[in-house]
Amino acid sequence: MLHRRLGAAALAALLGVGSEAAASGYAIREQSAVGQGTSFAGATARADDPSFLFFNPAALAYLPGYQAAIVGSYIRPESRVDDGVATRNALLGGSRIFGSDGGDAGVNAFVPATYATAQLSPEWAVGLAVTAPFGLVTKYDNDFIGRYHALTSTLRTINLAPTVSYRPLPWLSFGASLQIQHAYARISQAVDFGSAGALGGLAPFGVTPGRFDGRATVRGDDIAVGWTVGAVWEPQDGTRVGVSFRSALFHKLEGDGYFQGAPGPLANSVNFRNTDVRAKLTTPETASFGAAQRVGERWTLLGDVSWTNWSRFRELRVDFDTGRAPSVSEQRWRDTWAVAVGAEYLVADGLRVRAGVAYDNSPARDVTRTPRIPDSDRYWLSVGASYQVLRNVELTAAYTHIFADDAKVRLRDRGPGTENFLRGNLDANYSASVDIVAVQARLMF
Repeated sequence: MLHRRLGAAALAALLGVGSEAAASGYAIREQSAVGQGTSFAGATARADDPSFLFFNPAALAYLPGYQAAIVGSYIRPESRVDDGVATRNALLGGSRIFGSDGGDAGVNAFVPATYATAQLSPEWAVGLAVTAPFGLVTKYDNDFIGRYHALTSTLRTINLAPTVSYRPLPWLSFGASLQIQHAYARISQAVDFGSAGALGGLAPFGVTPGRFDGRATVRGDDIAVGWTVGAVWEPQDGTRVGVSFRSALFHKLEGDGYFQGAPGPLANSVNFRNTDVRAKLTTPETASFGAAQRVGERWTLLGDVSWTNWSRFRELRVDFDTGRAPSVSEQRWRDTWAVAVGAEYLVADGLRVRAGVAYDNSPARDVTRTPRIPDSDRYWLSVGASYQVLRNVELTAAYTHIFADDAKVRLRDRGPGTENFLRGNLDANYSASVDIVAVQARLMF
């Protein structure tokens, strides 16, 4: 029974593995340095760079000839516990769980993306995008007071998107992409073998709460397929409007779970044997609307609104190959909205500068937020520039700072039969921020 609860608690992060991802939840929006410079304002409508395939496949129709783009984004998150306290369940005496604040849980990451496009005729074009749309990592010090809830959390995705677009009229285009995505998750947390042993009658042998900390690790992967559709409309010269819808992808993660550091009397217990595990991971739908309006010869005003269906994550169900009953835990995430506005200015032939701001709200609720995802509402501030160094080569750089609201974690160990049993009560207040530097090279043939 204990093994099932510990396995379920660990596998919960397979669905929630996020961290200080730059977008809310565990999404990664950093797929274009051109878009990054305006906080992705207008990304659904612009259709003037290969990297906008990620946001709207209909953008492909407006790219002449053969083009390619290579993007690299360096994400530097910082997430710290400003103050916190952890205690054991009253069944174990309610003793204090001692340790540190865990240090900076944010882990720096490099996110690459590549794009290639080909115009086959005035009406038809094809393209290919390779991106990493979901993921990131959190990692706490081993003596973190919340170590029984989380130590490390990793989610990585690789997404291959063959794309086609059709432009039946000069002012209207449609596009569609097939999303082929591989997801890999690996998480770990400390295990209070001392508490488990004490409940099993091993206290006379020195197996008591707070002693014999070990580690539980779970990993799994899967490939899933989805789709994206979009359209771009030019109602008049200098005005573009875009809409896009990205489908959910339904992963069925399969992998294994194993324990380390169990004291002798527990090492051979059925509760702590290695096991095969399965869990579902859904990457949510996203609907976006964007607009780009040229003003005069040099200015372009940009805006974007997107909705993400994070409310799909209502509960986590974990199945065990051992035949044990599935474990279910409530999450109750909510849908989110992101709003961005920005502008681009043509300084001179070949040189463009841009800036933008955005607001991105969090799907996590205070009562279910965990140390694996200390997510909160975010405010973006971005600047960028593009310079055409050669007739067929354009280089772009962008910088973003994200201000995050303080986040609260309020988790309770309600005893046997509950999802946080033996993890302890945790009250922690987080502060966070993110810095992003993106560069891009665009080639035109």
